[in-house]
Amino acid sequence: MAAIPSRVLIAGGGIGGLCLAQGLRRAGIEVTVFERASSPEEFREGYRLHIDPEGSRALHDCLPPDRFDLLRAACGRPPLAFAFLTERLRTLMSVDVVRPGARPDPVAAHRSLNRYTLRQVLLDGIEEHVRFGKELVRYETDGRQVAAYFADGTEASGRVLVGAEGGRSRVRAQLLPHAERIDTGVVSIGGRLPLTSGVRALLPERLGRGPVMVLAPGGINMFLALHEQEEPDDGARLPERMLPPDRGDYLVWALTGWPQALGLAGTSGGERGAVPYRLALEATRGWDDRLQRLVAMTDPATVTTLTIRTAAAVKPWPTTNVTVIGDAIHSMPPSRGVGANIALRDASLLARNLAAAWPGRDLLPAIADYERRMRRYGFAAVRASMSTLRMSVTANPLAFALVKAMLRGSHAMLRLTGGFSR
Repeated sequence: MAAIPSRVLIAGGGIGGLCLAQGLRRAGIEVTVFERASSPEEFREGYRLHIDPEGSRALHDCLPPDRFDLLRAACGRPPLAFAFLTERLRTLMSVDVVRPGARPDPVAAHRSLNRYTLRQVLLDGIEEHVRFGKELVRYETDGRQVAAYFADGTEASGRVLVGAEGGRSRVRAQLLPHAERIDTGVVSIGGRLPLTSGVRALLPERLGRGPVMVLAPGGINMFLALHEQEEPDDGARLPERMLPPDRGDYLVWALTGWPQALGLAGTSGGERGAVPYRLALEATRGWDDRLQRLVAMTDPATVTTLTIRTAAAVKPWPTTNVTVIGDAIHSMPPSRGVGANIALRDASLLARNLAAAWPGRDLLPAIADYERRMRRYGFAAVRASMSTLRMSVTANPLAFALVKAMLRGSHAMLRLTGGFSR
């Protein structure tokens, strides 16, 4: 392995992997990304993604200034608040994520981004360093260099290998075979519909200021969020190739709950079309008519199911020149909307650590520091996401009443501090 190139190999061209590649290239480090998909066109999913200030700061750290400007031009209208509502659309609690009158931070801001467009921005300028159609199956390392082997029979070599292939990471499976992903027992049905005038007329008032979570009896909740493209202040326009194929403003919704409550008991997830569409209509029966009508107006072809899994905490492991980021190590439920932001934080931290040590003879202290810090904040986010998930899908009537009382009490008390919206 003596003649192996001095570069970083990244398995997985998702948001975390591409952000890491951008950060490493910005630092002058050679990098190659190996992505299982055959082309960028396979990333056609276009649902809204919330980037929080931590994730936005990580993107700013990794992207060259002109590409961060592209990202800002890609953003939709940012959320101002987050609200909890009952299934009858009565407010339980609403909290401002941006204080009224505050000037937004140009770097560390809340952002609404189309997932497809974000990946296109992250690909921009590093296309020659990304290899599509490359599914990693295993690796070998002598502690100094690492060789990656792919399903098509090819191989590649470098100094460091980073697994960024998501929850089914082959890198994690080999590096940490004891690291488990656990079925939470909770499932989700989600859909999307364009913001026509008819749809806008049905939107809950609170949704105009940001996403809402509807808490309903029986162990079901419903998340709703808008993506509305915002004209950038400087008039910058995205290149046509970065725009999603199904562009335009839209509403996304997702029902989450126990399989029995959603009629999905005994299914494995991944269903699409008329069956989950019908189950979503049934689950919202008796709710405020506007919510059921929004579900009814959704194209059944966009309606899918998802089995929600999470990562089990992993104790410290011996550091090598192989490591993992994002969902490959700390996948979590979407209940707090922070998974992508934690992956971006991983990418920024690892890029910064490697850049500070490169091209030193020993990179292990830099990787060990990344892993130590990542385990702390990453699994803290997993615990917080699981806590929110359990709270929002409780089927016990007494526990559900206590959750609603707690939210109402917090809303009434903390509004006095000016931190909560009216």
